[in-house]
Amino acid sequence: MNTRLQVEHPVTELITGVDLVEQMIKSANGDKLAIKQKDVKLNGWAIESRIYAEDPFRNFLPSIGRLKRYRPPAEGTLSNGAIIRNDTGVYEGGEISMYYDPMIAKLCTWGEDRGVAINVMKEALDSFELDGIGHNIPFLQAVYDHDRFERGDITTAFIADEYPDGFMGADPNSGHMRKIAAVCALMHDITEHRAAEISGALPNHARHIPDEWAVQIGELNFTADINGERGLRTIVMDNPEEDKAAIEMEVMTAWKPGQELVRAYVDNEAFTFKNHKCAEGYRVWHRGCEFKVAVRTPRGAELAKLMPIKVAPDTSNLLLCPMPGVIVSVLVEEGQEVQDGQALAVVEAMKMENTLRAEKKGVISKINAAAGDNLAVDEVIMEFATE
Repeated sequence: MNTRLQVEHPVTELITGVDLVEQMIKSANGDKLAIKQKDVKLNGWAIESRIYAEDPFRNFLPSIGRLKRYRPPAEGTLSNGAIIRNDTGVYEGGEISMYYDPMIAKLCTWGEDRGVAINVMKEALDSFELDGIGHNIPFLQAVYDHDRFERGDITTAFIADEYPDGFMGADPNSGHMRKIAAVCALMHDITEHRAAEISGALPNHARHIPDEWAVQIGELNFTADINGERGLRTIVMDNPEEDKAAIEMEVMTAWKPGQELVRAYVDNEAFTFKNHKCAEGYRVWHRGCEFKVAVRTPRGAELAKLMPIKVAPDTSNLLLCPMPGVIVSVLVEEGQEVQDGQALAVVEAMKMENTLRAEKKGVISKINAAAGDNLAVDEVIMEFATE
């Protein structure tokens, strides 16, 4: 008998209806159990998602910082009988430090069968607002959307099989991208009309808001022709680069400028994603994917194609701190020649020590950190001589 309460105990509670914590407290108090094994009946299907302050895009390295936004989905019983439950001990404005376990919450869903539980979990993760730290929600969303997981064709080797080079995000779904483009065009249209209605404008200088916008999402380009003034809007989405007919979509949202969670209905189906306003558009997160969505006038889109592409800085001669942590030790010194794979420094974070190693042969030209220093992500620990 294992008397320790498992992390997954909410799953057991949801499918049995037995409050395990209550039973443990009563047992510790000397009370007899009110139930017998024959009284425990299994009902439906439950899933638990561990929400962690770990960055899947950095090989699940821990992330620390302040929870600028922590708004989990509403708990309770849904109209279809499914259940959402969220066990947590954090709050918006709280801090995730480097000294404790990185678990943030245990999000659980229950349904009458596995398919219902998975779909409710997808929708719950879509509406889980978490900002200020790196977290694993995009990875969880990608797993639940994966056809192997939906089929139940999974083993403990699932991650190694499907993401052998690490998690880089889910594969974009072109249908979802079209929906995101349509909703973002409407969001931009709402923002522009709101700005035009600000008081104090000169008389007879009413601003004209166009009905057509050029939307760029990833490598796809659309023109969005918005019809209607309020409520349900008809948006004609056309991709000039594809030899396909334009698609007419009915879109409705109560979104207001400044809201990060976008709840919309596209062709009478609920569609939810998270966004941050950025230059020329929005940064969007949906089902394990991240998109930069630019919404421009048609003329602005023509000019944007002429802009030079910014080249990322070369950091190949730097050893960067991969996570927020404390330098335990620096194992080399300036002027020393190091070999490929040689240990360079040890960083402690979330109760674990991580050894950083050289990726190639080289010479240490400068050491910027010492034992005991607290470093943020991507702070320079040491520099290598350039060839």
